[in-house]
Amino acid sequence: MKIFLALLIIASTTACTTFQPSALDYGSVELDTKRTPLNYGVYTPPNWDASERLPVILFLHGGGGSHLSFERYRGHLELDRLITAGEIGRAVVVFPNGDNGFWENWADGSRHYRDWVIDTLLPQVQRQYRTLECPTHCHLVGISMGGFGALRFAHFKPDTFESVSAISAPIFTKPNERPSLLLRILIPFKRIFGDVGSTNVKNTNPYYSWVENRLDKKMRLQLIWGDDDHTGIREANENFSKRLEKHKIDFSSLVYQGGHKWKYWVPTIKEVMSFSLQNSNPIETQP
Repeated sequence: MKIFLALLIIASTTACTTFQPSALDYGSVELDTKRTPLNYGVYTPPNWDASERLPVILFLHGGGGSHLSFERYRGHLELDRLITAGEIGRAVVVFPNGDNGFWENWADGSRHYRDWVIDTLLPQVQRQYRTLECPTHCHLVGISMGGFGALRFAHFKPDTFESVSAISAPIFTKPNERPSLLLRILIPFKRIFGDVGSTNVKNTNPYYSWVENRLDKKMRLQLIWGDDDHTGIREANENFSKRLEKHKIDFSSLVYQGGHKWKYWVPTIKEVMSFSLQNSNPIETQP
């Protein structure tokens, strides 16, 4: 039940509406199956131009956030600082807007966040910014609800990405645990996932599929959480780490000092980018 309480907190988080974005490139993609466009932001490193072909990182926001969150919490300034100092590599970073949809293709067929992002948005950004090819130079990063989404993206699209970093991600470690009636009212679990206790949900749960499908053979995994994170999230990440170790599956982990907030997540950017880009190098070409 602790993980469901954490999900409720995540989904009910709201952000200040007075923020005016200006530092990233913002755009939208029209989708036939979505009433409103899919909004997104793109970060390019200092002095970027079209002659430089870079890796691409798909960064999924958390509950209550949006494609504006990274700039809102000044994550772009930390990227600028680290890149300018030569402490991390250069990359194009994409921030789609996933609403509070848990980055899922909803079981009721009404929303297709995973397909919208991977099959429509990512190829468009790759063409526009001339990024390097997937899967070798494509990486997943997610925070909170976005960390959950990143792990799910990795399960369903294992041949698209070279690495995945999940930061403060809720991870279901008990396949038969069902949310309470209150949570089912506040979060449309059945519309999103179908029957939470079903075999299908268990088989697509990263806690199980990463081991049983040996996804470590497809991509590298990084888990990050705080020592003062939400109890359910902290315990779930600890249990997932123990499970991976038990099955001798390689992964990287980091426990930062702090809780479930952007002020603690931004300082982890160096470790996340270094992990993501350790096998990727930019290429300079003629425009």
